[in-house]
Amino acid sequence: MPATNASDSAMTVQGFRSWSGGIAYARRSSDLLTSHWSIAAFVALSVALVCFAGRDGLVDLYRRLAFEEEYGHGFLVIGLVALIFYRRWRVFRSLSTGPKWPGLALVVAAQLCGLLGVLAESYFIEQVAFVLSLMGLLMVVFGARTATMLAPLALFLVLAIPFPYTLQAMVTVKLQLISTDIGVGVIRLLGIPVFVEGNIIDLGSYKLHVAEACSGLRYLLPLTCIGFILAYLYKAPAWKKVIVVASAPPLTILINSFRIALVGVLVDNFGLQMAEGFLHQLEGWVVFLIGGLLLGAEIIALERFRIANLQLGSILDRPTPRGQTAPIALTGSALAALLTCAVAVGIATSITWAHESAPKPVHQNFAGFPSQIGEWRGRQETLEPEIVKTLKATDYYVGNFASPSNRTPVNLFVAYYESLNKSGAIHSPRVCLPGTGWEFASIEQGNFDELAPGTSGTFNRVLIQKGEQRALMYYWFQQRERRTANEFTAKYFLLVDGLTKNRKDGALVRIYTPIVAAGEVGFAEADARLHAFAKAVLPNTGDYFPQ
Repeated sequence: MPATNASDSAMTVQGFRSWSGGIAYARRSSDLLTSHWSIAAFVALSVALVCFAGRDGLVDLYRRLAFEEEYGHGFLVIGLVALIFYRRWRVFRSLSTGPKWPGLALVVAAQLCGLLGVLAESYFIEQVAFVLSLMGLLMVVFGARTATMLAPLALFLVLAIPFPYTLQAMVTVKLQLISTDIGVGVIRLLGIPVFVEGNIIDLGSYKLHVAEACSGLRYLLPLTCIGFILAYLYKAPAWKKVIVVASAPPLTILINSFRIALVGVLVDNFGLQMAEGFLHQLEGWVVFLIGGLLLGAEIIALERFRIANLQLGSILDRPTPRGQTAPIALTGSALAALLTCAVAVGIATSITWAHESAPKPVHQNFAGFPSQIGEWRGRQETLEPEIVKTLKATDYYVGNFASPSNRTPVNLFVAYYESLNKSGAIHSPRVCLPGTGWEFASIEQGNFDELAPGTSGTFNRVLIQKGEQRALMYYWFQQRERRTANEFTAKYFLLVDGLTKNRKDGALVRIYTPIVAAGEVGFAEADARLHAFAKAVLPNTGDYFPQ
């Protein structure tokens, strides 16, 4: 055998030690990546960053869930999602062998969505982005194979997110009118003479006001969530699950309409006390109970009334995973996701700082607004301190104008904001007026050229009513040369101006006048009065909106 010298032996020993050290380092790295402490630290830090980036949206979410009756079910939804996730923990563990990069892609997309919400001053977008971020981070930990289990839970959470105020007001008005029309139809089928105008049901001796609280929104959202959880637990083909969820809103509308009809019949026979107090609240709970029972009956009908074929899982089920459970390990996607969340926090903070430090637009104070414009003479008024505090406008004008040929007054209201941030957003009449008892009976858009010839844009023409009082109102959102009737278009322009000009100034302009005469005659008179006022006054408002 060939002889070996000492140097060869030393090299062999050194190589073995290096090889052994490499294995030990790899084992330590592997232990670190699969350590429960490392995974817990990653989850805690990344969730903390996501919460900090979307902190304004989360604060708003808590406030609305806690204090608005329509969304009180949101806390229950959050608890159910947490319980379902906990009970299926072992199944998530068993699926943690898939690729992690799809989770990273979702985190990146969600953080971009959150930044869009910051730029557009939209709590709703921030809240949706928060849910998507949580789903993405869990996919980074458990792998893409868990997406099919996480997606229903994420969608369930999204269903619990409150509507934006403007959208909620629009949905409420639609539900009021639909429920009123269907309820009146049922009353007429029972042979009771009834007249309806907007959301006022006239029974002759009594008049019923289908208020905002009776629109059915507070039943529609919880019942939709109940339909979703039933569909989630329902062991059936996907098309049956879709039917259960999709049928919840129309079922709620129909039941609420029959509730309105029932109240009308009871009031017609026993008086207005049947529409007040405990009985009214009891009728609301009956609607909710009937809705849940009908959803259950629908599932039985989908199984052709064969109870033996019905398979519903339990929220408390703890499924047994198939195969051997693999250890959870962090990968490079986890570090990339963490860095993405950190960068998003920095960008969101920079956006907020940039808007707060931007120069303020020069604005002519409304204190100098003329009191005499042509034949129209006005008197400026002041709002109550509580309203001014809620309004949070930079400047405002409110006053009544009249002319020798138009004795019925026209009210002008302008709220100007030098920065439309979350703490000083425009309060759309769709949101504010229902809170004071006024309801939208009808709404349509008109071309701004009608009010100021040669001027582009749109405005809203709205018939509002409060009991037997009626008024005609025009309003629009103005951002310098832009005038739009649509709240969402105004939000879009706000986003564009924030990105391109670092400006977020804008205003709400509203004019309204009482409808004195009855029927279409009164409407036509009010419409002509507002047109005459707008053509005289609007050319004088340009200096009060920064260009």
